[in-house]
Amino acid sequence: MAISDSYLKSCLGREREKVEEKADRDGLWVRVSKKGAVTFFYRYRFLGKQDKMTIGSYPAFSLKAAREEVDKWAAVLARGENPRIRQGLDKAHITSRRTFEELFREWHAMVCIQKSSADQVLRTFELHVFPKLGKYPADQLTMHNWLTVLDRLAEGYTEITKRVISNGKQCYSWAVKRQLLEMNPLAELTGRDFGIQKKMGERTLNRKEIAIVWRAMEDSRLIERNKILFKLCLFWGCRVGELRLSEVQHFDFEEGVWTIPWENHKTGTKSKKPLIRPIIPEIVPLLSRAIALAPGKYVFSRYADSAMSPSFHLSISANLVKFMLKAYKEQVPHFTVHDLRRTARTNFSDLADPHIAEIMLGHKLPGVWSVYDKHNYLDEMRNAYCKWWARLMSIIEPDILEFTPRQTG
Repeated sequence: MAISDSYLKSCLGREREKVEEKADRDGLWVRVSKKGAVTFFYRYRFLGKQDKMTIGSYPAFSLKAAREEVDKWAAVLARGENPRIRQGLDKAHITSRRTFEELFREWHAMVCIQKSSADQVLRTFELHVFPKLGKYPADQLTMHNWLTVLDRLAEGYTEITKRVISNGKQCYSWAVKRQLLEMNPLAELTGRDFGIQKKMGERTLNRKEIAIVWRAMEDSRLIERNKILFKLCLFWGCRVGELRLSEVQHFDFEEGVWTIPWENHKTGTKSKKPLIRPIIPEIVPLLSRAIALAPGKYVFSRYADSAMSPSFHLSISANLVKFMLKAYKEQVPHFTVHDLRRTARTNFSDLADPHIAEIMLGHKLPGVWSVYDKHNYLDEMRNAYCKWWARLMSIIEPDILEFTPRQTG
């Protein structure tokens, strides 16, 4: 005889001397404990053997819901699967579900951490993604969910939007390969879908701008360590990250060489080779002062045991522009540290052969040239840097007409 709702209600919470079981239909049974707890379970035969599985507890699980569950598991049985084992696997899958933040942090710790920009990537997601999407199961987020975040982000932060798309896409692809997710909702998205066009930087500082920016570095309340950092970025034409991660031990004043370990420069992840740049006598005072200011091993950090964050320099240029307008009544267009690198490279073209200029930037020689030519060109770079410093000084101090390099020692 089938079970009724009235029967279940009469059993609920009423104590009895022994456990009672009663059949409904299609393999659905109900068990009533001595304390009056009512539980549904499904009995079936698999490969000729009796088996059973728990469906749920009444009244949280209604009789109608229990019957529908039995129909679902009967279909699983008809496909040749053991319903109890399938139920266990499904529960394990639900238990192992990661929120998007958990998934991203797992990918970041395993894969992204190898990038030089790893800290910057994580900080971007902590600020712009996790507060909106981080708490939701990664496998339930759709492209529509992402578009609500990316559309708003693209209105004011084009570079950050591209970073979120790129790294979010990589995280999802990694999860799909590991069968943690079935699909990548960002797979088809690019910056172009948000009106973001990839463009090459064109900003270089002219002679007047170089002079006034250098003067502003001297006159402003910019921290001395950062003043030196910007001057050296303009002199060497290096990436700011190479100086940010530089340690005292990387500077050899006797040999006149700055060595950038392969982990600290952009092409190092592929080449596994360090970069070397000459230290000319004229910049020794700047470097010596920076090292004297450093509280620990990192030359351009205010921390004793860690480097500054990858984005620590981003506000410096804007502050200098504001200072120049206020102090000198000069409206200098916004520039970035990378624009200083581009400015240096543009001037290198007048001072050195093209291949030397490229090596000074840390670029490798093209094609088979780099395969067979293992010369370090240190002397050639040193000569070019001496000429570049001379030009800088003639720009900053117009009275300087001729420059003679100092002798080391």
